[in-house]
Amino acid sequence: MSKIDFLKTFIKDRDVASVTPTSMHCVKKVCTNIDFKQDFTLVEYGPGDGVFSKYLLNKMTPGSKLILIELNKDFAVRLQESINDPRVEIHNTRAGDVESVLSPEDIGHIDYVLSGIPFSFLKKDRKHVVLQATKNILREGGLFLAYQTSGHLKKPVMEVFGNYETDFVPLNIPPYFVYKVFNNGT
Repeated sequence: MSKIDFLKTFIKDRDVASVTPTSMHCVKKVCTNIDFKQDFTLVEYGPGDGVFSKYLLNKMTPGSKLILIELNKDFAVRLQESINDPRVEIHNTRAGDVESVLSPEDIGHIDYVLSGIPFSFLKKDRKHVVLQATKNILREGGLFLAYQTSGHLKKPVMEVFGNYETDFVPLNIPPYFVYKVFNNGT
């Protein structure tokens, strides 16, 4: 997708988080938290034009699985057209509804959830729904990895998960805070 098309989508859809795709520097920084030597199942919220998805697919084992949750119909269609990989599922739905599209055997067994959705745009109750659904689908010890434009996610993450670590990625437009959150099962 061209930067102009990405910008047009940003203007039309207030749920798109950024005017530009995520930088490769940010992608690599977030993905340092993923063990690519092992098979895993990863759910990505808001993959947009697939910057993270394509990077993940290049590094994932053949036995891994990538489940993409994209609310924007244009992005979902483009992902379906551009990604032809048996390890990928694409669902055009909201992140908070992830449990309704996952197979029952995946719920509670997801290794990673990666999110670029703009939590700052969500109302408090919707943030809670997304975070609780995320906790429900993650296995104990699984990781929720989110990249956000500010520290606004700290309080809701503490309310649902009770922990987080953050890092800062200045080499992105806009700069991002990267959250690393463990599902400790409690």
